[in-house]
Amino acid sequence: MTKRFVKDHLSIQSIGRNRFWMGIFAGLFTAFLIALVFNHFREVYRYFTSMSTDLLILKDNELLFFNYFFSTLATTLGFSITIWIWMSNHTHNRRLDRMYKQLAVSNALLIFWVILMVIARFGSIPPIVLYGMAGYDNYFNLYEDYQILFILMPIVIFMQSWASVRLVYRSEKWILLSFVLCILTAFTLKVSTSVNQGRLNSIYLHRFEKDYQYIDQEMSRSKAEYGIQFDNATINMLKKWYTDSSVNQVVSIKEAFSRNAPVSLETIILQKIVIRNFKQGGWHYDRRFDEYWPYALPNEILKQIRFFAVNSNETKELFDVLAEEIDLVNASKEDNVDLSGYDDTDRRRAKAGFIYKRPLMRQLKAVKDSLLQDDKYASYVKDLPEMEGED
Repeated sequence: MTKRFVKDHLSIQSIGRNRFWMGIFAGLFTAFLIALVFNHFREVYRYFTSMSTDLLILKDNELLFFNYFFSTLATTLGFSITIWIWMSNHTHNRRLDRMYKQLAVSNALLIFWVILMVIARFGSIPPIVLYGMAGYDNYFNLYEDYQILFILMPIVIFMQSWASVRLVYRSEKWILLSFVLCILTAFTLKVSTSVNQGRLNSIYLHRFEKDYQYIDQEMSRSKAEYGIQFDNATINMLKKWYTDSSVNQVVSIKEAFSRNAPVSLETIILQKIVIRNFKQGGWHYDRRFDEYWPYALPNEILKQIRFFAVNSNETKELFDVLAEEIDLVNASKEDNVDLSGYDDTDRRRAKAGFIYKRPLMRQLKAVKDSLLQDDKYASYVKDLPEMEGED
């Protein structure tokens, strides 16, 4: 077979020494830049979502997976730029080489820009819409539901980049060599461009540090004093603020107290924590107080106290719940009070407590008077805090 019909072996000489190294450096620079943008955009996106909903905090395995995905995707996109530069030379040994090289160049650029467009669209618009929905609770989990897609994408880009090159050159060894180098580059990018999400997490979690400390304290105390071990799902819901599961947790606790039946000690402890941290329930200010108050009403707490023995753990915790509601009333501040010196927890309690202060005080006073008439509760009532402004 004559030479004009045989594909040349891919080599530095066939590409051109200057063009070869220019393609390598351009590809590496592009890969580094894209990986850097991907990782920082993720943190910027997480920051903006934290303004209206719970901060998106990736688990360790999810974070590791997406760090490697960003680095491998950036590497293969950078490799597309390398192929584009390599195939832009004007040395043609066969009649169809010019057309095949133009195909390789077009293919490399098409892959590069289409993938960037897809990532930009699906990495911005759907998450913004989803996390803008009230109560969104990570129903659309990319890691769990579409993991295979993220694995295949860099592989397809890499193989597609070589597909058109093989029309021009024999490149079996180069494919294997470039595959190994891409893996090494991806690992290097993962190490050098990954952003530590702990910094943003720390800033966000600091806002609720007092709330989380109280939750952890109550979890430890419940286990030590009562042998109650709350599951991780319950604790995670306590540490969320805007998700459906978090709001439903508050609502379900209120409903448990509204029934004409004793509630469990676990439910009482959860109610105490929720009131202390003033977690969001269903707000309906245009309705009656007993409907829009998101927690157990003082009258319902009194009803529960009657269900249990005086010296029971349930009675002790129910009086703690009453104490938390009194503290919430005492924490309330007028609208014109400067709260700049308050932390996030106290500011939230001060504003919300003012909304409910008057109707809540009336019920708390009535419950307290009712308990004072029964001598067996005297020691508990004595330990209740005084309500500020109580006549």
